[in-house]
Amino acid sequence: MGSSPLSSSSRAAQGPDDTAAAERSTSGWERYAWIAGILFVAALVAEVVVATGIPVNQNDSAAKIANALHDHRDRQLVIACLSVIYAAMFLIYLGKLYDLLRGHTDRSRFLGSLVLAGGLLFVALHAVSDIGITGMLGAKLASFGAVHDQGMSYMLYLMTFALDSVGDVFGSLFAVAAGKLVLDSGVLPRWLGWISILAGALFFLQGFGLGGVIGTFGLVLDLIGFVLLLIFVLVSSALLLRREGALRHAAAGIR
Repeated sequence: MGSSPLSSSSRAAQGPDDTAAAERSTSGWERYAWIAGILFVAALVAEVVVATGIPVNQNDSAAKIANALHDHRDRQLVIACLSVIYAAMFLIYLGKLYDLLRGHTDRSRFLGSLVLAGGLLFVALHAVSDIGITGMLGAKLASFGAVHDQGMSYMLYLMTFALDSVGDVFGSLFAVAAGKLVLDSGVLPRWLGWISILAGALFFLQGFGLGGVIGTFGLVLDLIGFVLLLIFVLVSSALLLRREGALRHAAAGIR
C-alpha cells in the first residue's frame, strides 16, 4: 500500500533539523535498550531469591508439594510478576543483541537466525512456566489442589521444570550462536563469547535430565548454565551501554 498524502506532506514539511533531532532521539532510545539486559538479570535473580522460600523440590512427594504450594501462594504470585518483567526485558535485549551481532560479521545470517529463534523460544517457554503456570498456582490452583487434588499441583509443579528445560534446549542454540558471533566479530571480549558457548553446551546437556525431573544432573547443569548466561547478559549489557554512551558524548563534542 502506498503512503497517504497526509503522511507524505508531513515528511516533506520536516526540515533537516527535525530529521536530525528524530535520529538523535531514536539513537538515544536504542542506547538505553541495553538497560533491559541489566533489568532482566535483576528480575531473574530476584525471582530465584523469592522461589528459594518455597521449601520443596522436584523429588518431594505430591502431598508435600501440594501443601507447600498452598502455604506459599503469595510467593508464587510475586514470582509470576517478576517473570513478567524479565520476559519483556529479555526480548528487548535480544532484539538489540541480534542487530549488533548481525551487523558485525559477514557470516551472520545463519548464526543470527539461531540467536533470534533460540532466544525467542527460550524466553517464551520460560514465560509460560513462570508466568502462566506459576501464576495460576498462586492465584487459584494451589488452594484447590491442596484440598481436592494434590496430584494436579504435583503435575503442574513438575511441568514448570519440564517447560524450563525445553526452553533451555532452545536457549542452547541462542547461547552458542551468540558466543560464536562474539568470537568472530570482536564486538565483545572473547572470554564472554566462550562463556556463552559453555552456557549453551550445559543448556543442551541438561535436556537429557529434563532439568532435574529425569535426573538430578539435569538441574545441576541447568543452574550452572544459567549463572553463565546471566554473566554474559549482564557484562555485555554494561559494556555496550558504556560504549554507546562514550560514542554519543564523542559525537556531541565533535558537533
